[in-house]
Amino acid sequence: MKRRYDKKEREESRSSRVTPEYDYHIPVMLEEVCTWLITDPDGIYIDGTLGGGGHTAEILARLSSNGKIIAFDADEQAIEHCTKKFAAELDKSDSRLVLYNDNFIRACSIGELRGKVLGLLLDLGVSSRQLDSGSRGISHRVNSRLTMSFGSHGNTAEDLLDGADEREIESILKKYGEEPFARVIARRIVQRRRAAPLRSTFDLRSVIEEVVPPHIVSKSIARVFQAIRIAVNDELGVLEKTLRGIIPILAPQGRIAVISYHSLEDRIVKNVFRELADKNQDTPPELKILTSKPLPPSDEEIHNNPRSRSAKLRVAEKI
Repeated sequence: MKRRYDKKEREESRSSRVTPEYDYHIPVMLEEVCTWLITDPDGIYIDGTLGGGGHTAEILARLSSNGKIIAFDADEQAIEHCTKKFAAELDKSDSRLVLYNDNFIRACSIGELRGKVLGLLLDLGVSSRQLDSGSRGISHRVNSRLTMSFGSHGNTAEDLLDGADEREIESILKKYGEEPFARVIARRIVQRRRAAPLRSTFDLRSVIEEVVPPHIVSKSIARVFQAIRIAVNDELGVLEKTLRGIIPILAPQGRIAVISYHSLEDRIVKNVFRELADKNQDTPPELKILTSKPLPPSDEEIHNNPRSRSAKLRVAEKI
C-alpha cells in the first residue's frame, strides 16, 4: 500500500528536504544505486557524474580499504566542491578516490582500467545546483549568460543559436525537446538574431513567449531549454558511446547503473542494453539485463525530494 502524506507532514518536511550534507545536490535513489552497483567492497568503481559527491561518498563508505572510486565531472565547480568535500581522503598517500575534471566518456579510454572496473554509475541530467544557481544558463528561471555547457570549454548555446540555420534549430527542438511549436520558435529565433544576437536566458525565453500561447508557454520553455542543452553538450551521443565503450573497461560481472530523467535518455539506455544483451545476433551477448523494468524512486524519496520523481534506474551486468 502506498504511503500517503497529509498536509501537515508536507509542511513539516520542507525544511528538512535539503540537509547540510547535500546542500549542493541531493543524490537520487542512493540506497538502490549502492545495492545494485556494489558487488565487491574491494573493487574499483566509477562515478561518471560526480556532481555534489553524494553517490561517491556513500559508495566510498561501503568500500573496504582496498576499494577505489574514480569520479568524473565536466563542471569545474563540481570538482572544486568535491575537492574540498573529500579533502581528508584525497590527502592520503593511498587515497581510494581519484577525481577527473572531464566528461564521463573519458572513462572508456583509460587503458590501465581495462577489464578491472566492477561498476559504472551514470546519474544523467543536471544537478540541483546547476538549476538553482543559473550560472551556466541552464535554468530558464534565472537570467544569465546563454552558455548551457557543462564545462568551460567547447561550444555554447550562444554559438549554436548564432550559427545554426532555421531548419537546424527546428530539428534540434523536435529531436531533443519533442517541441510541437519547434518551427515557429526556430523562425522567430532567426528573425530576432538579425536585429540582435540572443545572449541571455531571458532573451531566449522572450522569443518563446512571443510565439507560444500563454497557457502552455511554460512547458515549451522547459522543452526548448532542454533541447538546446542536450545539443550543446551532445548528451545523447556521449551517453550511447559511453554505454558501448565502457564494456571493455568492465570486469566480468561488472555492472552499469544508469539513472535517467526523461524519455530520450531512458530510450537510449533501454535500447543499448537490449542490443548488447540480445542472444539472437551473430556475436555473443555482452550484457545481462538485471532490471527488466526501470526502477522508480520510493514514494518517500519523491516526497522528500520532488525532483527525483521522474528518475528511472536501469542496471545491466557484463557477461
